[in-house]
Amino acid sequence: MKTATVVVFLLFAFTTKSYFFGVATAANKPVLDIDGDELQAGVEYYVVSAIRGAGGGGLALGRTKDQKCPEVVVQRRSDMDSGTPVKFSNSDTNDDVIHLSTDINIEFLPIRDRFCHTSTVWKLDNYNPSTGKWWLTTDGVKGNPGPNTLKNWFKIEKAGVLVYKFTYCPSVCESCTTLCSDIGRYGDDGQIRLALSDRGWPFVFVKKTRPTIKQVVNAQH
Repeated sequence: MKTATVVVFLLFAFTTKSYFFGVATAANKPVLDIDGDELQAGVEYYVVSAIRGAGGGGLALGRTKDQKCPEVVVQRRSDMDSGTPVKFSNSDTNDDVIHLSTDINIEFLPIRDRFCHTSTVWKLDNYNPSTGKWWLTTDGVKGNPGPNTLKNWFKIEKAGVLVYKFTYCPSVCESCTTLCSDIGRYGDDGQIRLALSDRGWPFVFVKKTRPTIKQVVNAQH
């Protein structure tokens, strides 16, 4: 009986250790752009739908009829429109590579002058009871990870070969209770907007300086 107990304990310890090792390994894997290069913090990228054609185009700043500022996170309808470039920032400012399952800030870098004077850092908006959605908006705060900036931190998870999805599940505050959800897209006010969802939408990352955007058909969606 004692021998059997020891075997069970060792099996449990090995399984637990393997699980956490797997989680840590996944978090250490870099996110790759459409060319297979590591995503770099501070570099400009277009975030484009991995499903071309009816899947729409790139992510961009948008405005609602009821609220001009701050702007919201939308997706362009045309797959010929790459949207507005973004840059990513790690919670660990000493790390220049963006990794899976790690906390990041996402910031739009508008090409033209803007009407709003708020920040373009992504943020999770308050729950909207009229639509039943947690929409993604802007005017977030970059850096300063902790309980006061929970709504500004997002993660990238794998969704296919060179294809990824965004999630909201911040881990910058160990004592905080937070939402954990994929980020999908929904129609609202004549636009395609991003919001918390039970199914994430697949995207690819295209470096702004890249001359053309390849068609991607290997999304697992």
